[in-house]
Amino acid sequence: MPTSADKDIISSAIEFWNTLYSGGQAKVKFTKKSDGTIRIMKCTLDFKQIPKSQHPKNVNMPKILNLLQKSGIIHVYDLEKKDWRSVPFQNVDWLEVGSKRFKIRPFTGRRT
Repeated sequence: MPTSADKDIISSAIEFWNTLYSGGQAKVKFTKKSDGTIRIMKCTLDFKQIPKSQHPKNVNMPKILNLLQKSGIIHVYDLEKKDWRSVPFQNVDWLEVGSKRFKIRPFTGRRT
């Protein structure tokens, strides 16, 4: 199991996205915004693992990253449901890529 060292903590939606993107495939534990249930989802951002019919028509990275930073909603492909899903970064508990688990601690910008 990972330690609580800083390198095992993700504090921004963009860092989360980059970790998932570079990992190819991951498990994410989060609380669904719609009904408050806990969900563990196997997901990816790797287009090689996503059916071509499910690929987005346009991929505008600056727009995606800007929206990600503003809304904190991460769009991932659910490998079990075979469809795109939205994950609210603020509601994510952890991200597991391979054998490494990252704790999610959103940076709020507040100092104590």
